[in-house]
Amino acid sequence: MVRSMTGFGRSEILRDGILLVTEIRSVNHKYCEISLRLPKWLAHFEGNVRALLQKRILRGKLSVAVTWNGDGGVGSLALAEDVADRYVELLKTLKARYNLAGEIDLKTLVGFPDLLSPEKAPATDEASWKLIEEGLTTAIDDAVSMKEAEGASLKEEMKARATGLLDHVRAVEARATLRVTEARDKMRARLAELLEGGEIPEERLALEVVIFADKLDCTEECVRLRAHVKQFLALLDSDELAGRKLNFLLQEMNREANTMGAKALDVEVVNQVVTIKDEIEKLREQVQNVE
Repeated sequence: MVRSMTGFGRSEILRDGILLVTEIRSVNHKYCEISLRLPKWLAHFEGNVRALLQKRILRGKLSVAVTWNGDGGVGSLALAEDVADRYVELLKTLKARYNLAGEIDLKTLVGFPDLLSPEKAPATDEASWKLIEEGLTTAIDDAVSMKEAEGASLKEEMKARATGLLDHVRAVEARATLRVTEARDKMRARLAELLEGGEIPEERLALEVVIFADKLDCTEECVRLRAHVKQFLALLDSDELAGRKLNFLLQEMNREANTMGAKALDVEVVNQVVTIKDEIEKLREQVQNVE
């Protein structure tokens, strides 16, 4: 299965005066990294939230935000003392700088924002978790749906590129057979020139052709590269989320292509190898976004 690491999911639950909004944003990342914003009084459920995310999404950098508006067990009002201190300090500075009259009183202070805020008792009850779980599950489903839709497009493009690699491998193999014949003919012509019409030592010629063919033989590399491509295609059609395996196979395919290029000593083969490596690099760029 091919699933993109890029996705967005959102859910809203309005129930019994509570509005719970959950948003998930996912981008590329080598591992599963979660950045979670959760109200402080819901911190008890952070481990549950992370476990549920990691169960459904294997890779990607996730930004998850959960907001809960409405009833949430308000216990009392909390005073932001550091904010109040700063307000008083700034007001005194203003009075001194501009020689202003008047006193700093309670009426003045309570008019400023962020001075008083509801202090909610920590939630640990099962009902609260069930509501969070419901919203999170819906948001994950939404994100996964988007990731799978993009993954389907990636899959078709990667299948086309990977299948095209097999054509280039066959071209290399076909050219390899001709190269041995060409090498033998060139050696024969060169020997005939050097011997000035004398008898050509066929046994020595055959030995040199065998040595040359052995040095340039890339049959094993072609076989392994073809096997890697077929495994790559099989993973694209499997039910497994195989982004890491696909990336590993591309590394192995690139290694075989490098060896083929080192053995080439032939313009046509080199051109095929360059194309193979270019296609592998394009596949690598696409696989970086596969979960």
